[in-house]
Amino acid sequence: MANTINLLGRGIGLVCAAVLAGAWAFALWVPTAGLTLSGISVITALLLVVFALFAGIAAVHGHALVVALLFLASFFPVGVFLLPTDHWLKWVGYVDLGLLLSAVLLWVTARRVVVAQ
Repeated sequence: MANTINLLGRGIGLVCAAVLAGAWAFALWVPTAGLTLSGISVITALLLVVFALFAGIAAVHGHALVVALLFLASFFPVGVFLLPTDHWLKWVGYVDLGLLLSAVLLWVTARRVVVAQ
């Protein structure tokens, strides 16, 4: 049972990270995305794409602490701000919460899981 929950946590983390990276890349490079990015906003969006990629890699490898830290780094500066907005990017905040769920599932099952190498 622990292996199944751990694999579920890894899968949720990978899917959420892929969606986050895609959403931030779309917002960054598509001018009609409805988001005006310039200066520091471009650097922030690029940084959030990188955070999402690292979170996906960490989730696949089962590193709950890294996923949790990347959740904190992406959710509190930007995700919380976007949740109450009436823009399609509000879903970024909800998908960030999926990283938290992934980290919790990985953390809970870390000691009991046996992963075939």
